[in-house]
Amino acid sequence: MRFLHTSDWHLGRRFHGEDLIDHQRKVLDHICATARTQKVDALLIAGDIYDRAIPSLDAVRLFDRALHQLTDLGIPTVMISGNHDSAHRLGTGSGLYAKAGVHLRTDPADAARPVLLDDEHGPVAVYGVPYLEPALARTQLDAETASHQAVLTSALGRIRADLATRPGTRSVVLAHAFITGATTSKSERDISVGGIAHAGADLFDGIHYTALGHLHRPQSVNDRIHYSGSPLAYSFSETNHTKSLTLADLPADGVKCLFDARGLRSLLCHHRIP
Repeated sequence: MRFLHTSDWHLGRRFHGEDLIDHQRKVLDHICATARTQKVDALLIAGDIYDRAIPSLDAVRLFDRALHQLTDLGIPTVMISGNHDSAHRLGTGSGLYAKAGVHLRTDPADAARPVLLDDEHGPVAVYGVPYLEPALARTQLDAETASHQAVLTSALGRIRADLATRPGTRSVVLAHAFITGATTSKSERDISVGGIAHAGADLFDGIHYTALGHLHRPQSVNDRIHYSGSPLAYSFSETNHTKSLTLADLPADGVKCLFDARGLRSLLCHHRIP
């Protein structure tokens, strides 16, 4: 099964006073065109759809346009809210969107409710873990403490419990978080709680592919955990970034990732699960 993984659109963001809406429109067109040309089976969007909790009208109009483009693709889309998004605002209408194939996960309580897909190798369960604000998510997820590590641990525990009822099912998790060992940029909002903003990569042990959002540099934490990065540069610290989309092929026995920035600059990199 082939996934197209993207994140951190930050619709409505300005760069030193310059409006980026036209650039963001072209990026969304590129994402949809890539989904078609690469014949992907599903699209994964790992949070920070908007740049602000109360987005501008131009940003809302652009997102509405993107929703129409995504439904026209005729493939499932799984999308989560990020720390810049208002989960409640973004999640409005999610039931109707799901009927059109766009599956929004903005409520931590829904993290263990997968979108179920199938290919010639069998079923794939795609779980969306929205950004978890520790102080708010702790109660919902019965986490031990109000920390990023604790709330993500609880969410992944629920996901594993659901997976245990689905023998032979491959798993994909979308999450919006800072995972230990990854490299930050100056354009990301600080999410530290008690001085600790990150969580360990071992939280995702046993998951076939983890599609991450939040950090703007495209990078792999390990062979199974990858940040797609933002499709546009949002600070001068990203000058040397190769902005990309990620193609992740999920065969029966592993993952191969292809970082793709066609039409911009290209970086090709393949790896498989050992």
